[in-house]
Amino acid sequence: MRQPALPVLPGLALLPLLLLGATACQSAPGGAALAPAAAPAVPVDDGAPGGEGGPVGPGAKDAHVGDAVRVHGSQVGRHLEVLLGAYVDPAVSTDKNYAPAAGKRWVAASMSFVNVGGASYGALGRMWAHDSAGQRHPVVPTGELTTGKPIVFDSLAVGERAEGWVVFEIPENARIERLEYQDTNIRANTGEGFWAV
Repeated sequence: MRQPALPVLPGLALLPLLLLGATACQSAPGGAALAPAAAPAVPVDDGAPGGEGGPVGPGAKDAHVGDAVRVHGSQVGRHLEVLLGAYVDPAVSTDKNYAPAAGKRWVAASMSFVNVGGASYGALGRMWAHDSAGQRHPVVPTGELTTGKPIVFDSLAVGERAEGWVVFEIPENARIERLEYQDTNIRANTGEGFWAV
């Protein structure tokens, strides 16, 4: 005896396509193979495209002071948890003879980097401070600030943390709106974090 055909529900007919689409959109976790860095190591602008004056990625979601952002590089197992702990404007050196260039001022961010992946890091990526005119300014090396010491590390093993201050030298009349961290050799939408300040 022939069994009557069961009706196909529209949602069930689309299920294989939805599952296939969801799988195709997922990206494998990963991180960049980073070269060892000499201490002190700070996020620096290495002159790669997208330096000062580069545009901010469209649709990037800003975190805020106190928020941590998970950053993934392009090599499997590389993951950083990056936290903006504090932001000061202006930043002041403990050495009275050390100051920004004429017409400039320093702003600084207290950053914490935790290696939460499965592979070690040998260097940080790059950081910028974005101003209201659309310019971005790289980290500059400085000595100790009145708020604390600069971030320093040779490498970051799995589970280890590096924390300290990063400093940006900006025009005296500039207004900083956000900070950006970008991992080396990033993949789209996974290797950077933004904080509104």
